[in-house]
Amino acid sequence: MKTPSHRPRRTRDRGETLTPTTRFQPKRFKQILVPIDFSRSSLKAIPYALAIARQFGANVHLLHVVDTTQLPAPTLLTLPLVPQAEWNKRLMSRLMAVALKYRTDGIVSALNPRAGSAFQEVCAAAGKLNADLIVIATHGYTGYKRMLLGSTAERVVQHASCPVLVVRLHAAHWNGSHTPRSRTGFRLTKILAPIDFSECSQLAFDYAAQLARDFEATLKLIHVINPQAYPFGDEHLALDAAQLTREAADAAQKRMRAMARKSNVRYCTSVVQGSPAAEICHAANDDVDLIVISTHGRTDLGHLLIGSVAEHVVRYAHCPVLVIPSRTISKSRKKRRQT
Repeated sequence: MKTPSHRPRRTRDRGETLTPTTRFQPKRFKQILVPIDFSRSSLKAIPYALAIARQFGANVHLLHVVDTTQLPAPTLLTLPLVPQAEWNKRLMSRLMAVALKYRTDGIVSALNPRAGSAFQEVCAAAGKLNADLIVIATHGYTGYKRMLLGSTAERVVQHASCPVLVVRLHAAHWNGSHTPRSRTGFRLTKILAPIDFSECSQLAFDYAAQLARDFEATLKLIHVINPQAYPFGDEHLALDAAQLTREAADAAQKRMRAMARKSNVRYCTSVVQGSPAAEICHAANDDVDLIVISTHGRTDLGHLLIGSVAEHVVRYAHCPVLVIPSRTISKSRKKRRQT
């Protein structure tokens, strides 16, 4: 196998197989929740939800949350200019107008507005709806502003019990170009699935393979070798770092090819070195329409300090990212074993 000369740390393998898959079958998308705040970026999530809904015959539900955590504290001078019931009526009217604009075969509806913490209300609405997927747009804040305001999309990713598709403001395509074919004319042609061979990443692989079959897309598998994870240093001088890296790359290629051969899709594989989040985003820059990645779902202080590869990808990738919460899929597998 020859290695491209311009990026000597990458190796690739391409192939196609027609062997029926025997892996875990992900839950099909039937109920899709789309939170919107009527901004341009939030409305961008609707066409993606519709594209998935048409493929799976799913229902799309629009939701607006009045984020009370962002409202100024009431004072003695604060007057209730508009009663809450009237305010909810106006919001519902706006939601219905948006639903009517995008309605296709009656699959788009509006849910009653909610008030509270935005991410908590979105997750609660998804649970009540028994949603299979949340499609949410992110404003793409970075740096100091993101640190102050946070990101509703990122918090939904952390806490949702179902898969979350995150669409960035500048991600205006699913057809390999920077201009949408039409308001709902998106296509899914290449899917990127990062693989680290953990149970979590294999669950994300199952979803990616299923979507590749449903949309007749190419599945691109990538494994990132993080040099910081290897015992390189003065105390390990007897080890040959280059040899260890080559052996790890060869082993990763074999394992990815074995997984791909069972998936019944067109596929290609890639092994790279570097920071996992950065390399995943780099691999998606060219012609990838969707990244499918899993998250461990940590929400404690350690998570806040360290973060996660999935959330870094959600924050910086230039294409939509489908995040699979591994804790929920693991529960589903456990239930299946018990039955």
